[in-house]
Amino acid sequence: MVQDSQLQASKEKRAWRKLFWVAKLIVTLLILSYIYKTFQNEQKGIGDIGSVYNRILHENHSITLLIMLLLVPANWALESCKWQRLASKAVSITFREAFRGTLTGLAIGVAAPAQLGDTVGRVAALKSDDRLKAIGAAVVSNGIQFYVSLIFGGWGLAWIGNKLGLASSGRTGLYALLVFLLILGFLVVQFRKRLTNWKPQKPVLFKTLSYFSIIGSYTGIDLLVATTFGTLRYLVFLTQFLLALSLFNFAIPALDLAACVALIFLAKTLIPAINVLGDLGLREFTALFVFKQYNLPAEQVIAATFLVWIINVLGPILIGIFLIWKYKWKGLK
Repeated sequence: MVQDSQLQASKEKRAWRKLFWVAKLIVTLLILSYIYKTFQNEQKGIGDIGSVYNRILHENHSITLLIMLLLVPANWALESCKWQRLASKAVSITFREAFRGTLTGLAIGVAAPAQLGDTVGRVAALKSDDRLKAIGAAVVSNGIQFYVSLIFGGWGLAWIGNKLGLASSGRTGLYALLVFLLILGFLVVQFRKRLTNWKPQKPVLFKTLSYFSIIGSYTGIDLLVATTFGTLRYLVFLTQFLLALSLFNFAIPALDLAACVALIFLAKTLIPAINVLGDLGLREFTALFVFKQYNLPAEQVIAATFLVWIINVLGPILIGIFLIWKYKWKGLK
């Protein structure tokens, strides 16, 4: 009987191992298809963009490009620090584990809608049986980045909103949406403690709440530190985008450029990730709309956007794919 039980357990473990392997294969194929589709979409204007990149490489821009590359690990390290700070309330996590989870979440995030893939990747990468308790931490982490983008985007809209060609009613509606979301976020922070005290009677709600109750355990200092990391990360990303635009010597005031980039990030934040344009296509579309007021060459605007994506997103995604295959679920070894 003992041998039969051990044999059955061994068969179940092999079955789960195969299922886990298939899941990793499907996710990898989805990520690669996303990358392929992105480059395929860029192929439409690759002639003009290719000549733009060729000119950049032949001009003295090595220092600018080097700084952009050096900011990549800084960007994701700051995000990892934020994730480590928040997830540590649920599980013990080192910076290395946080960094690995961040890149894994980034990779899986392009294969799933909204923030679902990012959350799954981060939580799955945790080496703890209590990893599901960190789901709420992932929600808070993404929420902080969301609100940082709202604040800077609101500033960008206030700075150059009257130059965008939007109707006054459209700008007013957008301002109203931003104010509503900011107030909503403030209320969630104020009443977060009630999540730990709420005891729903239905088992399903009780179980679901257990994954998010961590939100109520965060102190004001926890949220302040995490928001600081999120703000610094936003500024790093903003700097990378500005450096990419500086390669083309646009005769635009620095604050106007920063406001334009903030609006591009705001559009990416507010518009759902499920869209026919994709992540990069959405940024390019928004960039062309925002910079239209300055009569900038479309191929240069697209080239700058694509360059930021290649440097700051493509590399980490490829590392994330490697981490997905390297990772082994505890108990399936």
